[in-house]
Amino acid sequence: MAGKTIKYGTRDGEEFDGYLTKPGIDDPLPGIVIITAIFGTDDDMIQLSDGWASDGFIVSVPDIFWRVLPGPTADHAVGRDRMGKFDVEQGMKDIEDVIADLKNRPECNGKVGMLGFCFGGRYVHLSAARLGIDAGAAFHGTAIGKNLEETNKITCPMSLHFGENDPVVPMEEVNAIKAAYAGKTNVDIVVYDNAGHSFSMPSNQGFDADVAKASRDAALALFRSM
Repeated sequence: MAGKTIKYGTRDGEEFDGYLTKPGIDDPLPGIVIITAIFGTDDDMIQLSDGWASDGFIVSVPDIFWRVLPGPTADHAVGRDRMGKFDVEQGMKDIEDVIADLKNRPECNGKVGMLGFCFGGRYVHLSAARLGIDAGAAFHGTAIGKNLEETNKITCPMSLHFGENDPVVPMEEVNAIKAAYAGKTNVDIVVYDNAGHSFSMPSNQGFDADVAKASRDAALALFRSM
């Protein structure tokens, strides 16, 4: 994969870092914006992003926490602290600028989906409701339940995946998400028996190879339908 560090420009003239990766072909490709877990763009996330690029996408991964504490961290306490300080509305403006950056790249065909890991799940949900993304997927996405009143604005296809034994996204919240999305024929919400949190993250103790593959296969089919 041809992965590199890039700079995004905001509507206010600021700059922040990100990671861009794509296969070595010249044809315009559909894009995926990845919103990371609280650990940021660490080695796991780069590996996962390169994997999505190998499937035929141009993948853009912003350093979403750049306004609070930029860069990756392996410290869970640090990650949780910057998550707590993250400004949701400002973050959505930054995500909108990231989407615009990707759509305007000559390597992108104008179709952009979004994939969220953990923390990123809420922002996939909000981007589907507010920003007109073409498809959205999330693995063990947290805090989606805080914005279920916006679900009725979502029209793009969605693929949301949760673990039955996830203490961070309890089944009470998952059931509320299911109820909010009920009636949408282009939405797939899957709960995996006995899976916990971070089932898609290879270096996390909650990683489950079978569940990671099943959820990724579903998301891949979704993005290929854009």
